[in-house]
Amino acid sequence: MQFILRIIVRNGLFLFYLLLAIIAFTFTFRQRVYHKSVVDKAGTEFTGFMDDKISGMTQFIHLDKTNRQLQEENAELRILLEKLKTERSAMHSVRDSISNPEFHQIYSFIPVEIVNNSVMQTHNMMTINKGSRQGVRPGMGLISSNGVLGFVYKTSDNYARVMSTLNTNTRITAQIKKNQYFGTLIWNGKDPRFLQLQEIPKYIPIEIGDTIETDGKSGAVPGGIMIGTVAESEINELTGDLEIEVKLKEDFARLRYGQVVVNLQRQEIIKVERNDSTSNAQF
Repeated sequence: MQFILRIIVRNGLFLFYLLLAIIAFTFTFRQRVYHKSVVDKAGTEFTGFMDDKISGMTQFIHLDKTNRQLQEENAELRILLEKLKTERSAMHSVRDSISNPEFHQIYSFIPVEIVNNSVMQTHNMMTINKGSRQGVRPGMGLISSNGVLGFVYKTSDNYARVMSTLNTNTRITAQIKKNQYFGTLIWNGKDPRFLQLQEIPKYIPIEIGDTIETDGKSGAVPGGIMIGTVAESEINELTGDLEIEVKLKEDFARLRYGQVVVNLQRQEIIKVERNDSTSNAQF
């Protein structure tokens, strides 16, 4: 106590001056609006700065917890998205028939999702999420807005395997759009961006950029679907036919959705063709 008193006695004048200065500043800033606003602004700035720093430190401390919460929310959103996709797919499974009078065919379509796909093998296959219960049958075509994806090979109740267009065993009848000369599209197993159009006579005029489309003769896919464009052509000296390289419109490495083609007259066509007989025919 005596120690504190000695300090006060020795510094009495300074302490008295400091007290008067505090009182003077207090009265000044309370009475004058300008000075009060300066102090308030400085206090707000300082408080905001400190709050920002404290908030940053708090977020850093709780970063791991925040990441876990975001992951949980993302998982919930993904589940919700899959539910919505399922509902949308079911809603669109109601099929309307579409007439293709130019090729004398009537079709309906089953929307599907491609759940498995390969492009780097010589015999590429796909798996789609619809099967016999949804009306998918072997031999049906699978198309997208950009071309022919393949043909149904076999089915289970709710899934089907599709022989991809990028399969060396697949054959697609196609035509040159501008003159309707037709041939067979195959894949040589090399570049998944190109198909080869065969059986086109060498005298047929063809140019780079000409459109190649389905001709509708197979009945598995509608006619008039664009497949790609001519990238190059040359005459095969051995066969005398044109060898035509067709650049695909569809990017098979990015496939997600397609439509299975249901030809509503296919069974009648198969039946009449199966009963062909010329042994006792009379004309």
